[in-house]
Amino acid sequence: MTKQQPIPLTLSQTLKVLIITFAVLFIMQVEASEDVLISSCPTVDKAAGAFAEGRMDLALHGFETLAKDTSAPSFARGLALFGMAEVALARQDAAAAIAAWERLSADAKLLRFHRDTALRRTAETQRLRKGLSARNPADYRVHLPMPPAPGKVFYVAPTGSDTADGTQRKPFRTLEKARDAVRSLKQSHSGKMPEGGVKIMIAGGDYPWEQTLKLTSEDSGTAAMPIVYQVDPSQSAIFHGGVQITAWRPISDAKLRGKLKAGIRDRVLQADLKVLGVKDLGDATAIRRCPELFVDGKPQTLARWPNEGFVKTGTILGKDTFKVWGRIDGCRDGKFRYVEDRPGQWLDEPDVRLYGYWFWDWFEEFQKVASIDPDARIFTLSRPYSNYGYRKDQRYYALNVFRELDTDGEWYLDRRTATVYWLAPEAIDVSKAEIVLSLFDLPFITMTDVEHVILRGLTLQEGRGNGIHIRGGADCLAANCTVQRLGGDAIVIQGGEHHGIFGCTMHTLGCGGMRVAGGDRQTLTPGRHFVENCRVFDISRLKRTYAPAVHLDGCGNRIAHNLFENIPSSALRIEGNDHLIELNIIRNVVRESDDQGGLDMFGNPLYRGVVIRWNRWSDIGGGTQHGAAGVRLDDMISGVAVYGNVFERCGAVNFGGVQIHGGKENLVEGNLFVDCLAGISFSHWGQKRWLKSIERFLPQAGKPPYASRYPELADLKTNANVNLICRNIFARCGSTFLRDGRVQKTALNAVADKFLEESQAATGRRSMDNAALLKPLLFEPIPIDEMGPYESN
Repeated sequence: MTKQQPIPLTLSQTLKVLIITFAVLFIMQVEASEDVLISSCPTVDKAAGAFAEGRMDLALHGFETLAKDTSAPSFARGLALFGMAEVALARQDAAAAIAAWERLSADAKLLRFHRDTALRRTAETQRLRKGLSARNPADYRVHLPMPPAPGKVFYVAPTGSDTADGTQRKPFRTLEKARDAVRSLKQSHSGKMPEGGVKIMIAGGDYPWEQTLKLTSEDSGTAAMPIVYQVDPSQSAIFHGGVQITAWRPISDAKLRGKLKAGIRDRVLQADLKVLGVKDLGDATAIRRCPELFVDGKPQTLARWPNEGFVKTGTILGKDTFKVWGRIDGCRDGKFRYVEDRPGQWLDEPDVRLYGYWFWDWFEEFQKVASIDPDARIFTLSRPYSNYGYRKDQRYYALNVFRELDTDGEWYLDRRTATVYWLAPEAIDVSKAEIVLSLFDLPFITMTDVEHVILRGLTLQEGRGNGIHIRGGADCLAANCTVQRLGGDAIVIQGGEHHGIFGCTMHTLGCGGMRVAGGDRQTLTPGRHFVENCRVFDISRLKRTYAPAVHLDGCGNRIAHNLFENIPSSALRIEGNDHLIELNIIRNVVRESDDQGGLDMFGNPLYRGVVIRWNRWSDIGGGTQHGAAGVRLDDMISGVAVYGNVFERCGAVNFGGVQIHGGKENLVEGNLFVDCLAGISFSHWGQKRWLKSIERFLPQAGKPPYASRYPELADLKTNANVNLICRNIFARCGSTFLRDGRVQKTALNAVADKFLEESQAATGRRSMDNAALLKPLLFEPIPIDEMGPYESN
């Protein structure tokens, strides 16, 4: 069973989703300034004001007149119909409210998101009429299959034997043997499974992992007869991809000791990997190939300088120079001056590596040092050079340097002698600590064209590569698994249909949490993959950028009820169409990189139909030159709905809680922005840049299924930079709209500076004492209590 993560203290004590009680100002009523917009549809604001004042007939007339005006903007007509429904509800006329919503949902000329919202509001009102709560949280949770009682059970245990028969008394030792037993069972029954399918029951304990468990189509089950690999719920089964090191001793070589600082040389320990049979020493920094040292589950630091933070590049000396935007000097070949004295002491170091943000602060790479010139203070790097080149004053640090073993927890592997060195923290009893070097550099489990297989309760750890790969197939599930202390990604899904990742915990990863791709973007066929109820934290340790908690691609997939936190760059990278991102908690991300968002989308104006609703984005304030946002819609991203979210303390440098860069027709509605640098920020493109950039997308935009699914694409060439901003509340933000360009379409937004701390938007407007204060916005309650992971079996 998993328990819901507590709401952060700052939110539970001071927010509870803030309800405005004083100083609510309609955008249409405040004086125009650089960061506040006058409503572009005063008619709907006026009708909403009448509704707030209790002048119902006047409000209804205003809403009805606007709803019938086919020349009015579609978003405003949709708001008018929502207003008509609110008037009906205030009059306790549920039938009239439903009629207004049905009218809205049936009008294909109105926004697709508004039509979908109207359907939802209809269903909620029908529930209220039956005496139920408006929302049923179960409606927003995945319904996992309940496996039947298995017709056959095989058992696996650390003390078992692969020559045994797999019974409870004589279990197998490996999952490979259990897999083969299932294959044999099928073959003996003409390829058929027993009624109820097969379960492989895995006993608790430690299992060494030496080869990938490969499942193929012949290992598939069916919906009625699934194959389940399940750890005994009362126990913990841990599959280790590393080797434990116990034989530590002080350094005996006087020459080596002399390279270390006097204060610590007697504390550095060494261990011989040859006696442990370790042959593959990997690479010091190659992703998914580099070994790591873990002590009681905590990754140790490969000996580095400086011990914390970065230094900056000096003068760039490469010959292959270039300029970006006519003003930023760079070079493609790796040669630059270092500023500090320390690198001059590394001339006898065999394999110095540098890690840096070499040109942009949103992309980093490891680099090998070819030579060091101590007199001129020059680093010359080995090929391949950094992807974007190099420039002055960029952040970097050095690692894999034996002489820099000078801080508790640092370690170094000498590949010439297969010897590992470690500066043990003084608080650790080395004789009792679990010290593991990661070895296994392939996926622990691969599933290719597999259907109806469930992995439940496995713990995979201490590998150099990825955890689980699923390619093709359908209806497979990884549930309640823990994937930790790996050098790569936890779980990768490529293609297939309706695979799920549920209730899993992923942390201490070199790369990202999950990479999920499913559905067909050409035909807009949904993949129906889902990621739900998971916790992902402390990831992207080796690959610091573009290794999010979830990288989602394709069409028609869902990410819901997760907690993502403590990540140096984005938590979510979304590509494709018709995805649903809802009821997640994202906090303390984009802590190191720049020009990113807690959720990031980039570079394709046909990535449409994505809905980002009812999520909480907290403490996203990194960024160095450009900024960090809660949700960032970058380079042409258009037609995305950002609805009912809470943004608290989001935005930095030039970005707000939501940042839109050159996109159009994005809907930002019903959100709460609190203590953000800015509520919504914009980076405008000129018409010439827009037309040039979208040119390659125009053929696809003009043909089915895109032309029919997204009819607004008929106007793709026009109204660049114009987005729809309505029904939002901005509280104590430095700016409301930043660099809006006076082109956005807005209505029913409000700013405020005081709050009633006890009230919650989640409680429903008709049960709130201050409900009248939200009426002018037609503001819909935000379901804060449903966000994040929930209890499940």
